[in-house]
Amino acid sequence: MSLDKFKAASKAIVRFEKLYGSDILEIFSVANGYISRELTDGMVAGVPQRVALDEKILWVVPIILAKKAGIYGENGAILTDNKTHSILGTTAKPEIFT
Repeated sequence: MSLDKFKAASKAIVRFEKLYGSDILEIFSVANGYISRELTDGMVAGVPQRVALDEKILWVVPIILAKKAGIYGENGAILTDNKTHSILGTTAKPEIFT
């Protein structure tokens, strides 16, 4: 990811923090932790999107393939719970790597 794109993503996270509170930073951190443990280098968490489903607040965090040359695209997603910050599900690994 280029420095300009990283700065833009950082600004987006700060804006979202103002809108949704500090939980978004924890959600972003949990998603990046999962990516670094379970996936491969060159993938990062995108900007979390808040979703309301059956009176429950969830976060969908895109998994972004980001090599040194720039962002190549979204390869999957991570679903987290707003209250517990736990991961509820992810795109299957074979789908992420295809």
